Amino acid sequence: METTVAAVYCEGWDDGLVNPLTQDQAESRDSAGEPYSVVLLAGGRPHSVLDVSWAEGYCAVTRYDAEGRRVAVHEFRRAPEGDLFLRESTTWHDPAGAGARHRISWQIGGRRNDSIEPAGDRGGRHTFSDGGFTPPRLPIPTFGRWKALLDCAGRVHVEACVGPFAEVCAVPRVIDGPFRLATVAEPHDLPARASDERPWHPPRPLQPRGLASLFRDGAERSVGDRRMRIATRPAGKLNLPSGRLIAADPSSLDYGEEPFLTTVAPGTYPVTVSLATFTDDPGHTRVAAVRLDVSERHPVRWELALRDGQDLLDLGYGEFFGFGVDAGLACFVDEDNRERLTDEWQSLELRDPRFATLAGGDMIAWSSGWGDGAYPTWIGRDHSGRVTTFIADMLLFPSDD
Repeated sequence: METTVAAVYCEGWDDGLVNPLTQDQAESRDSAGEPYSVVLLAGGRPHSVLDVSWAEGYCAVTRYDAEGRRVAVHEFRRAPEGDLFLRESTTWHDPAGAGARHRISWQIGGRRNDSIEPAGDRGGRHTFSDGGFTPPRLPIPTFGRWKALLDCAGRVHVEACVGPFAEVCAVPRVIDGPFRLATVAEPHDLPARASDERPWHPPRPLQPRGLASLFRDGAERSVGDRRMRIATRPAGKLNLPSGRLIAADPSSLDYGEEPFLTTVAPGTYPVTVSLATFTDDPGHTRVAAVRLDVSERHPVRWELALRDGQDLLDLGYGEFFGFGVDAGLACFVDEDNRERLTDEWQSLELRDPRFATLAGGDMIAWSSGWGDGAYPTWIGRDHSGRVTTFIADMLLFPSDD
């Protein structure tokens, strides 16, 4: 027997429609790459919710059982070739009971990582990893053509539960047998509400914010209801004998801090420090950012600096890979000099100025923004894709003015 599935549209699902959309509004968002949600109804109840944001190459399919309980989530991401591949799936067995979970993540190159929690939130986990697994792939669907996505999620929903713990993870299909998508939404009595906050955000990592203004003398930025004024200072030149740059808390250098994957030609490069001073408290200055210039070319785009094993697809909304600070200090240093300079920082008291050049330019250190935390490094590239700049962003300002 064929099941008819009807679609209704909104900005998100949270036990009801949040900011309902018409079909035309949803289709317009789909074309523009803007986020929206599709709630698919079977017999008047939600059986699947699709969260879509093609600007990020992202679609998540969440499936529900007859009691409205979430039983599976499949997250699809855009592959370099332009189609979708299954990045991660999570299934729950017996959501009303122990809620055993089976999470699988796929690497585009064929590695599969499994995490199985037979007792769900009550603890206990089994993990294993193996190569030779090709993640499921399919073309990005046109608006309204959701069946291939649902079929793919349905197949993985059953077939992915293999191995020694399959009996606690195998979850039946939510819809058995053939189904069709209705061309016109059926009447429904789903609750709906308006909200300024969406119940979900696409996996859009942190973006660089006003980097140019951080190095423009006299520029002002806001921190709450106060203003800070920017002044730049040359910090000297950094020696990069290997061209493999490390940004780190100097106290952690002896723990094997990794260099960035992006390298530059070995050489000596100028470093500039951006200092921000409260306009109503001239004695209170913080380091806003530190820039290492590889060339005089102007950067036209920015990307997050990554280390080995880091993948942007692992980042959620507003997240980033950064270097951790727990000694109130940060530094630039070359990989070849890292081990030799692990103790150089111990005599530093960076109050005025808040930066220092050490070991004849083998390390440049500075006080870390507001203090301890995690901080991203951005790589600037020119029109030809060549590296021009590294900027350690101390996240002094929560948003652009």
